[in-house]
Amino acid sequence: MASIVNSKCPPAFQLKGSLYTLTTLELHTTSHRRLKQQLEGMTSKAPHFFQQTPVVLDLDKLENDSEELNLVSIQHLLHHTGMVLVALRGGTGYHKKTARLAGVAWLPHQKQKRHSAPPNSNVVMLSQPDSNIPVEKHKADPVRAEATIVSRPVRSGQQLHSEGDLIVLGQVSEGAELLAGGHIHVYGPFRGRALAGINGDKKARIFCNQFEAELVSISGQYKLTSKDQNSLWSHRWGLNAQIFLDDDHLHIAALS
Repeated sequence: MASIVNSKCPPAFQLKGSLYTLTTLELHTTSHRRLKQQLEGMTSKAPHFFQQTPVVLDLDKLENDSEELNLVSIQHLLHHTGMVLVALRGGTGYHKKTARLAGVAWLPHQKQKRHSAPPNSNVVMLSQPDSNIPVEKHKADPVRAEATIVSRPVRSGQQLHSEGDLIVLGQVSEGAELLAGGHIHVYGPFRGRALAGINGDKKARIFCNQFEAELVSISGQYKLTSKDQNSLWSHRWGLNAQIFLDDDHLHIAALS
């Protein structure tokens, strides 16, 4: 009998590790009515914005984690907005089992992950806690990633990414997306989406000369924007602006 495996055949696939920016939907309630109401409000402002957007459903901030979670219902709601649920994060053993039955991944509780891993390289662990040994505090110099400068327009459907600052000298069209670990600067009309501080830098800012953005985000905090909001955001429409994060809320102000 001939072998069904030919050792000379090239591999059918190759596993690789990659980094992706995923949208996290932080769930506060399992109420179908409240979820539907908020999702419909979001999509009414940007009907096609979330098309084919992979989403992680975070249960860390759930008001009552003993509430029954109808994951099929939530998947259905997300599907209508264009979002694709790829994983649950946190919750209880029941939620982990629910994720398995629904065919989506389950990720560990974010707080547990933080506790289990050293927060940063500056932590010093002492084996003799009672000993009075002076410890010289040493703060490592921050490593700043190189900035990326783009001199051409960024057209609809294009996505640019920079580990450091991202500087665009031309126009950013509707449907274009800018991702940066640091600040984002746009010197032409800014009509697309900009996500600054994607690696968790809450001090990152977005600067632009002509603010007409679809969406802005800093360190995971999102805001859909439009000309008709009748708020500070709409008052800066077409003008210069800077967007920054303060007390976990996004703010907009003129460039001084």
